[in-house]
Amino acid sequence: MYNSLYYLKKSFAIYPGRTEPVSAKFLADYYRTRQTSRGPLRACVDWLVGSAFLSWVPGRARQVARRFGFDDAWARKATTIARERFADPNDIALFRIQSPDQLDDFMRRFESAAISKRINPANWRPDCVLADKLAFERRCAEHNIPHPPLLATVSDGRVTVRQQPQTSEIVMKPAAGEGGSGVRVVEIPESDRGDFAGFLAREAKGLKGTWLVQPRMFNHPDMADIAINALATVRMTTMFNEQGEPEVVTSVLRFASREDLRVDNIKAGGLMAPVDAETGVLGPACRGRGIEEYDRHPASGATIAGRTLPNWPEAVALAKRAHLEAFPEYTLVGWDVVLSGDGPLILEGNGKPCMIIAQRAPRRGVGATRFGELIRYHLAKASADR
Repeated sequence: MYNSLYYLKKSFAIYPGRTEPVSAKFLADYYRTRQTSRGPLRACVDWLVGSAFLSWVPGRARQVARRFGFDDAWARKATTIARERFADPNDIALFRIQSPDQLDDFMRRFESAAISKRINPANWRPDCVLADKLAFERRCAEHNIPHPPLLATVSDGRVTVRQQPQTSEIVMKPAAGEGGSGVRVVEIPESDRGDFAGFLAREAKGLKGTWLVQPRMFNHPDMADIAINALATVRMTTMFNEQGEPEVVTSVLRFASREDLRVDNIKAGGLMAPVDAETGVLGPACRGRGIEEYDRHPASGATIAGRTLPNWPEAVALAKRAHLEAFPEYTLVGWDVVLSGDGPLILEGNGKPCMIIAQRAPRRGVGATRFGELIRYHLAKASADR
């Protein structure tokens, strides 16, 4: 299903500035091209939007300061930096920015959609399989990519069972959902295990659209002390390099911060920790929507920084194979990889990986990494192709 709202809200590419672009250094050539290709009307719109953005910054800085317990001096300093570098004060807090030059390597969130359209156009087509979990599951099955099996689908209350569950817990998720929204973990009562279709029909009453039903996945036993009660996932981004081969450019473990959480999403207060792509070793964790940082898990006390994730080489190999063999039309894909006791699985794919995760977890902007080098390469290639 084509998620029209998802694309509609990202259809307007904000220009970073009013007249002259203010961006990370690795995007300078890209914005020079955009600046010279604008017509008078678009230049006027960009000036108005930029002016509104600069007017919004002081209030935003005060709001962020209250949220994180910063003083008025921080809000004034953040306002100055944000206005000079056209940045969200919330990003200044999360990325621990102390001076304007530190933003030279950071990509702003509002920039990623336009860049994705330029270098990853397949992600914006109506038939994008990354925006439809059911189409994504079919593609994985066609290419023998390990992924959670599909038990059933529910379309506006109509149930189609593909196979019977082997466990008592299932996961229901909307085919067009994003960011973990709508995901439900459901336990099948003993009395309903003989009538899976009937149970799903009752459970799905009132649900709109198409939903996937899969068995609940579990983490590798070696991760139990940091995953707690939620399924932890590695957001691993692969991008085609100059030789046309998939290369891992970001890798971040996302996991729950509390025992009562059932999802690892940062919007639910989850933690994230950078993963060394070569070794699978974790760095210190942090909150996606907070400034706290942890060497040990805040709920379990388990060590985070320095531990090695299980089956890491196999996970890297799986993401690269999935990209090359099953999803070659995409320049980059942000994979959600599950490190299960039976080996790594591909849970989902994303054509526009979150810039907060990519930059907050490792404490550095993507412009200082291989990610930034390849973004610049593909932008130049796209301009040349045009």
